[in-house]
Amino acid sequence: MRTKIIFLLLIFISIELTLSAQTNNRINIEFKDEALSTALKKLEKISGYHILFTYSDIQSYRVTASIKEDDITRAVEKILENKPLTYTHKGEKYIIILPQHTHRKATAIYGTVIDERNRPMPYCNVLLLTPDSTFVNGCVTQEDGTFSMSGEADKPYLLKISYIGYTTAIQAVHTKNIVQLSPDTQILEGVTVTAQRPLIETQPNGLKVNVSGTSLAQMGTANEMLTHLPFVTSKNGNISVLNGGSPEIYINNRKVYDSSELDRLRATEILSAEVITTPGAEYDADVTAVIRIRTIKQRGEGWSGSVNLGYDQGRWGRANQQIALNYRVKGLDIFVNGYIDENNSYGQTTAVIQTNGKNQWTTIANDTQTSKSKNLSIETGFNYEINEHHSLGMRYTPNSSLGTIHQQSWGETTTFCNGNETEHSEFEQHSEVKNGINHAINTYYVGEIGKWTVDFNADYLNSKMNNHQNAMDGNSKDISSTSNSESKLYAVKLQAKVTLGKGEFVLGSEGTLTERNAIFTQNGFSEDADNFIRQKAISAFTGYSVTLGKWKAMAGLRYEHRKTDYYDNGIYQSEQSPTYNELIPTATINWNHQDVSFALAYKMLRGNPSYQMLTNTISYRTQYSYTTGNPRLEPSQTNILSLNASYKWLFANIQYIRAKNSLANITMPYNDDTHPGVLLFSSANLATYNGYSLNLTASPKIGIWQPQFSASAQLSAPDGRNLGIEVYHKQPLFAFGWDNSFNLPHGWFLNLQANLHTGGRMGFFVAHTEGQINARLSKSMLKDNSLTLALIANDILRTGYYHFNVYGIDSYNGNRIYRDWQRIGIQFSYKFNATKSKYKGTGAGQDEKNRL
Repeated sequence: MRTKIIFLLLIFISIELTLSAQTNNRINIEFKDEALSTALKKLEKISGYHILFTYSDIQSYRVTASIKEDDITRAVEKILENKPLTYTHKGEKYIIILPQHTHRKATAIYGTVIDERNRPMPYCNVLLLTPDSTFVNGCVTQEDGTFSMSGEADKPYLLKISYIGYTTAIQAVHTKNIVQLSPDTQILEGVTVTAQRPLIETQPNGLKVNVSGTSLAQMGTANEMLTHLPFVTSKNGNISVLNGGSPEIYINNRKVYDSSELDRLRATEILSAEVITTPGAEYDADVTAVIRIRTIKQRGEGWSGSVNLGYDQGRWGRANQQIALNYRVKGLDIFVNGYIDENNSYGQTTAVIQTNGKNQWTTIANDTQTSKSKNLSIETGFNYEINEHHSLGMRYTPNSSLGTIHQQSWGETTTFCNGNETEHSEFEQHSEVKNGINHAINTYYVGEIGKWTVDFNADYLNSKMNNHQNAMDGNSKDISSTSNSESKLYAVKLQAKVTLGKGEFVLGSEGTLTERNAIFTQNGFSEDADNFIRQKAISAFTGYSVTLGKWKAMAGLRYEHRKTDYYDNGIYQSEQSPTYNELIPTATINWNHQDVSFALAYKMLRGNPSYQMLTNTISYRTQYSYTTGNPRLEPSQTNILSLNASYKWLFANIQYIRAKNSLANITMPYNDDTHPGVLLFSSANLATYNGYSLNLTASPKIGIWQPQFSASAQLSAPDGRNLGIEVYHKQPLFAFGWDNSFNLPHGWFLNLQANLHTGGRMGFFVAHTEGQINARLSKSMLKDNSLTLALIANDILRTGYYHFNVYGIDSYNGNRIYRDWQRIGIQFSYKFNATKSKYKGTGAGQDEKNRL
């Protein structure tokens, strides 16, 4: 209790400090013989005000001034001192610079630039001209396509807008200036050449993928869009990067830990997505990859919202409904989102399990599994953007199942002892899961304090689960068990950045306190259990990045201290309560020249076992298979060396890994005397082994066709011989992908995606060939493409089987699984008013949230 109080006090004190720091909002800056235009732009950046001026009015002046603890008005006065210039306020955030002794009345000129599909266009050149084409002012559009600059009231002006690859537009200035640009297509010797923004851009630690204005914006939800990113694969709904595990995903710097958020975000709202293959020291030590999503910044006030509906049909139907509302006024956002999904699943499995003890027992099982559930997620909160340099907010997210989750399986088993059939039986199993209301609260502050950019987050998470299981078969007594668990998390994270020399310096700290209590009772097939785990973790990290010509280098170091207290039936278990102190280094060096780029990166990963892996509870799966954890698991350590290379639209990644204490799921006989033939699924640390991978991607643009070809090879042989698993193979796996997008006229869009994974033998794991073909056809309509209808078809040829064999300790387990992935569905999306929440909370304690 004392530790909880300390954490809550830290949260309160940190909020008070950051609030008091930003409330003061005083300006400190020095100018020494700088151009006036440069000084005004610097003042604009640190003050949060838009400072508008006509270049011709100020181009001959320079500034030498010392501004200390001044407000914006006094700062402008010092900069304009002894110059024939004056200023005027326009609204709450605009200051216009004018010549003195002039009778002209200043005004701010606003507008938005959009493309041929009504999407906002950032980084366009905008010129303000007189009717005889004399230059008056100029600017560049923001990420949401908007622009603003000063002019003289009641004067006739022209706007000239240009962007590479688009026809230059000239039009008169109006109260509302909405300018639409059209692609500029030139016919050269019979070949049509159209300038396009590249789909993929290289970065030192990965790739940046442009979504807005590309075929990726037509992919429905953010979740669907992610499966089309380079180096990203999706297998049965699980996303991985370079086959290295699930990435952490951020939306506008806020960590996503509820996957339904990705279903609520539309791809049309996304500006770009970064695929980070070598995460820096600011990320947890077990983060193998990161995907950072940036949405298009929308402006405007009042109500905005969206409605998204989806339904798809396989053997059983599934549906989801989502509504989002946002109200904005003077920098304050108040938002509420509601999401309901009905998930009905159906699957078929053929399994072969074998144990080798006093006798060889083999069981062949054919079973069918179904699950029915309804879930509700609500998200509400506020964001207050004091100015462009200070914002704070809070988000509360309760979610729960609506009613009880019903899971059922049935089938038949045939058992052999030393090759002779001993039993044939039918079985049926029921499971009822009732989740309590899970609560998640995030509060944050993001701002600039002096020269520092500060990012503070605090999180609280509480989740409960109740699971009652009942199994019946024709040859033994019924099996029943009940599992109850409750988890709590308290977390605080503070990160700060500053420009230092020619580079950027970052440092920060994070602290988490986690508590998990799990109680398990059963009717005699195993043992009851009462586990309590408390874990305290403190980390500190620092990093520095610098750019020198064509070279860019980054280095970071993270320190983690982790203390675990493990209790079994209220008794402290010292052997299962380790303390770890780790240093986690990371480094990257990058060379980039025109269309060629190379990057060499090193990263150490440290993986902590999930709490489910640490339990000693023995749970019933089927008549011939049980599941348990391993409280003695140690964290894994993996060293990764990777090389990224690119040329124009060709991209390559080569990785070498050395894994120590890798966490793996293994099998073994449960008890050869009391439960002969029963297979026990558990977890263990493996011996040190090496791994290699090669990944290639090509993304040319050919007219309306945007293809993306990918190929990869992976050789990774987990070594379980230290555990007694004698099978050990070294055969690589290969994967191929072909993603085709067609931007058709009149708002139509077609995507065809195919992937193939070859079979292979790696360590004690054997994979079989599998693949899928998916398609999507959509039509966008109404103003700003606010209404989209889409037809989707997944696993068209019903080839998406998951077929694998695993060798264990004196055991073998083979599975051929199909989970009703062949589906056809329809999606409806409608949005009104393009404002969007500016919530910038990133979340703290994400490693612990994932483990819980």
